[in-house]
Amino acid sequence: MDRNNRVSITWAAVFRRPGRTLAAILVFAPLVMGLVPAGARALVSPLGDPFYTPPTNLAKLVDGAIIRSREVTMSGPQQADTAAAYQLFFRTTSATGQPTAAVTTVLVPTAPAPKTRVLATYEPAYDSMTLNCAPSYTLQGGNPTGGGTGDLEQGLIADELAEGWDINVPDYEGLQNEWAVGPMLGHASLDSVRAAEQFAADGLTAGAHTEVTFTGYSGGSLAADWSAALAPSYAPELNIVGIAAGGNLPDYEYTESHLDGSLWYGVQIGTMESFSRAFSSFNLQQLLNPAGLALAAQDGSNSAGCSSSTLNEPGGNASEYTDFPSSEALVADPVVKQTLDRLSLRYAPNPTAPEFIYNSVNDDIAFVAPVDALVTQYCAAGVTVDYDRDALGGDHISAIPSWWAGSLAYLIGRYAGEPARDNCATWSSSPPTP
Repeated sequence: MDRNNRVSITWAAVFRRPGRTLAAILVFAPLVMGLVPAGARALVSPLGDPFYTPPTNLAKLVDGAIIRSREVTMSGPQQADTAAAYQLFFRTTSATGQPTAAVTTVLVPTAPAPKTRVLATYEPAYDSMTLNCAPSYTLQGGNPTGGGTGDLEQGLIADELAEGWDINVPDYEGLQNEWAVGPMLGHASLDSVRAAEQFAADGLTAGAHTEVTFTGYSGGSLAADWSAALAPSYAPELNIVGIAAGGNLPDYEYTESHLDGSLWYGVQIGTMESFSRAFSSFNLQQLLNPAGLALAAQDGSNSAGCSSSTLNEPGGNASEYTDFPSSEALVADPVVKQTLDRLSLRYAPNPTAPEFIYNSVNDDIAFVAPVDALVTQYCAAGVTVDYDRDALGGDHISAIPSWWAGSLAYLIGRYAGEPARDNCATWSSSPPTP
């Protein structure tokens, strides 16, 4: 597909549903607000909802086992395309190999495609550290003024529902909201698929043979990319036919070292708070100064709104919030480097499912250089990769429409049985200069 056609499809896909505006697309996570329709039922916050409470026998359950389920009512752009929606509370495994649990929301389309049902996993970029910002809550209209991806990504979910696909939307950060902790994200996403495939009410009669895809942008790309990397060893039985990820963050050592002075500096403190939740060796008291500890506490409670940590300190610098003179010095600390290496896809297994990888050369947080390196690694390993390295794309926010056009077209092709596109030969012979 040439670029001109792709862009025209992008805007057609973005605006074909009521309620979408240019402003809604160009404003990203911290600024997009979800709206609760008139008459929506009152919801209980996940923090006070016993549905989210894990049982004491988690260790005895297998990954993907459904602990409990319930039918729920959707709110937002995807509501009209949803015949039924269910939440599944299931067992999964943490980044350190411990039994834990997570929730996923499964949406059944009003008009399923006329063939064996398929499952599209959509990974929202919720980048938040309380369950009040989890998709399972916000998809129902919860936390309408908390910010987050809101109507924007719910509109993209509606596009997938309109194709007749069952949609799986996991709370991939888990119960502790471990933002950017790749193994947790991958495990929870893969186990959400296992749970959905064994849940009779969603109509996935093919079970583990169900064709499955994973899609995500920015924080959601982490979940999609880590699902692809871990699937061959963690969930080899799943029939994954494609991954579509954009605004990728495959190398957190590179990302964290380039945040000083940027619009997105706040990501550093937010992710460090999440790392401390996943790994006991990651002690914030030994890394952050008082200002940094206060900001991490604010991020941890989402007191400034969902995804506030992505943009809460524009132009900040590690010297202001950490015990290090720069971000480069911070990532060189042995404990920090060990953790970041553990969370970098360059050290993770290579996927076997085909991938569509989109990244704008001009992305100001999902830097293109480490994505180039990951594609080179994948191509050398024989992974089928369609790399859309968009030289005309905008920054992290404005590149979303181009990503979505390419992703939706790719997923449609994968479910239609088309051969997965692969431009590794072109990329490997003459990779572009950044």
